[in-house]
Amino acid sequence: VPRLENYRGMIFGCLDEKAEPLVDYLGDMAWYLDLITQKSKGGLEVRGEPQRWIIDSNWKLGAD
Repeated sequence: VPRLENYRGMIFGCLDEKAEPLVDYLGDMAWYLDLITQKSKGGLEVRGEPQRWIIDSNWKLGAD
């Protein structure tokens, strides 16, 4: 993966080196990610097997 970025502990990969920065792409969606990841002082812990998606887009969430 040519580009990796971390947002609040979540790792995003992008195959396009020329894509805009993740935080710019997230725009207003970042507010929702902040809400979920900052619910407790101890932070967010994800358990279980990782979920992986291969999607034809840049910096997209699988839920889109």
